[in-house]
Order: sequence, then C-alpha cells, then structure tokens
Amino acid sequence: MLATLASLTSANRIKRGMNELGVYISIIQTPHVLAREGCGYSLRFDDNAKKLVEGTASDLGIRIRAFYTETTENDKISYKKL
Repeated sequence: MLATLASLTSANRIKRGMNELGVYISIIQTPHVLAREGCGYSLRFDDNAKKLVEGTASDLGIRIRAFYTETTENDKISYKKL
C-alpha cells in the first residue's frame, strides 16, 4: 500500500513515528502516474498498517494526500485509490 505526501520531511516524520511503534515502512518518490503538483513522496507499507499510518500522521498533524493499493500483473504495476 502507498500513502502519498507532499514532502520528504512529512514522510520522514511519519516513518520515525512508525519505527517507534516497531512498524518499519519505506519512503519512495511518488510514482509518476500518481504524482500531483510535481514530485512528492510516498510511504510504502503492508496493508495491515494503514490504521497505524493514519493515526501517526494525525497525531503529527500531517495530511496524507491519498492511499493507494498496489498490484502487479504481467510485470505492470497498477494503483487503485482508496
């Protein structure tokens, strides 16, 4: 799953908060097909961590632009907005 964010600083703050909870997530540049208003960054994490990511972002006052599921079929990655 991906959570798209406006800045690397926001992504790092959420990642740090999740690490403190023992949940490890990665930061990637938002895939071009999902990017709005330039680049942006995304958090990639297991689907079951969505509520924790939402809660951590809320506690830190960070707005998540959107959540997407990510699937791969025939070597092509597709995204579905939640």
